[in-house]
Amino acid sequence: MKRTASEERDLHYKILNSVTKLEVNKGHLSWTISQVAADSGVSRTLIYYYYGKEKEKLLNEAMKFMVQTVFNLEGIEPVEPKERIKVVLEQLKKMPYLLVLFYLNRRAESELGDVIRDGEQKLFAVFRSIFPQAKDEEFMMIYLLELGCALHGDVEHSMIDKLFTQLS
Repeated sequence: MKRTASEERDLHYKILNSVTKLEVNKGHLSWTISQVAADSGVSRTLIYYYYGKEKEKLLNEAMKFMVQTVFNLEGIEPVEPKERIKVVLEQLKKMPYLLVLFYLNRRAESELGDVIRDGEQKLFAVFRSIFPQAKDEEFMMIYLLELGCALHGDVEHSMIDKLFTQLS
């Protein structure tokens, strides 16, 4: 039976979210694909089919997927800065371990660090294409607002609206 695009995305999400969770809880590559399968509710065989048997590759794919999702690089959600922050907060509620991995790896000279920094560059390119008149400092301000809200964790949408009203 062929899966819909939405079912495919959900399946990948389950697998890759479990990878980020286990990476944080167990330590760098100190988890097994069997544990990913058990945590995600997806068979090991299906994980092997999609990602192979190499844990490092699976972890890199998890980071790419999660960064792409949170940074909204596919353009699935609205990109207006105020709305972006709301989307980021909702995504991080679903993937709380991603923020920890982001923090631990953003400056690392590793493939994970490269994935994060590459995602940031792509995000800024999206910003530039949508708001060509804006300056890089303005993009950085929005990005830092996103990170601050994400780290705080309990920011209500009404507070974000209020912040942007005051910034305008």
